[in-house]
Amino acid sequence: MDASGDEGPRPQGVALIREHGGARTRTVDEHMFTVGQSSMRLQLFTAPSRRPVAIATQTDREGTCLMNRAERFVEAVWQRHCPAEPEPPIFIAQQLLTGKDLGFCHFGFTVAGPFAVASPPRWGPRLTEDELTHLVGGPVDAGRGGGFVAPEALVEPRMRFEVAAVIGLPRPDLHGEPACMPAGTTWSRRLLRQVMPRRRLRNCCWYHSVDWAAASDAAVAALARADSEALERVPSDDPEDARMFAAVAALRAQGLDGRVLKAAETLFCDPIQPDVPGAVVPYINGRHRADAMLDAGVRHTVIGRWSDPGADR
Repeated sequence: MDASGDEGPRPQGVALIREHGGARTRTVDEHMFTVGQSSMRLQLFTAPSRRPVAIATQTDREGTCLMNRAERFVEAVWQRHCPAEPEPPIFIAQQLLTGKDLGFCHFGFTVAGPFAVASPPRWGPRLTEDELTHLVGGPVDAGRGGGFVAPEALVEPRMRFEVAAVIGLPRPDLHGEPACMPAGTTWSRRLLRQVMPRRRLRNCCWYHSVDWAAASDAAVAALARADSEALERVPSDDPEDARMFAAVAALRAQGLDGRVLKAAETLFCDPIQPDVPGAVVPYINGRHRADAMLDAGVRHTVIGRWSDPGADR
């Protein structure tokens, strides 16, 4: 399966159309919709008594990738163009890389408050143009639009994915939340778990109910496949984006259990991010998952680190 996910779960696309499909009018076509330093084309389709559908199209070098921060983008669309709606619009992302259209990907969200959704989003099905037409009730312009203004190269941090030894991750600063992770995993305990892994799942919390060894092994294998195959098939000015797209596609091709697949996808869509050594806050993101892995004796996993693209020049 290529990185566009063309072999995605078609039944989910059918279910999305069955529940929300219907005639709508394109009420917004903003070719340079901006969120922070990121830009995209926004097409919004609305109709009375129907949930709005937002289609975001983005090319290379327009800031943060749609797939990486879909929740921030849908919040902005919700607040600016659908403020009376009780939930965000149905969000469809179209990523246009150099010479490659990754297709239309649906993202699902859990409402966390007014104009706020929880992270990470739920990666939904890839929709064909025909399916998208049935969803909005009319044709969709599958392109960046004539009002696109090519930006200058943005110098901003990039997320780089790497394989890390779990035993070497910083001690999570959990402060007793949740109760099953009272003080993080001590060095003596993490060493013991490496020798005697604890793979029995528990129902105390989501983190302890996941087989992180299986999820991490799948993510590591997917990243290796991305490195060996994807960069040639998905040309991009940002190779890390190409790696992420291909890794998630490789995960879906492994036939993983649903819970394991969801957990493995978070390692790319909402990565564990240890801070720099000696930082006051040891994690930018992912401390609970890291603690659960340490407690289970997981050997290796995929983490993300921010790097300065200027250092590569």
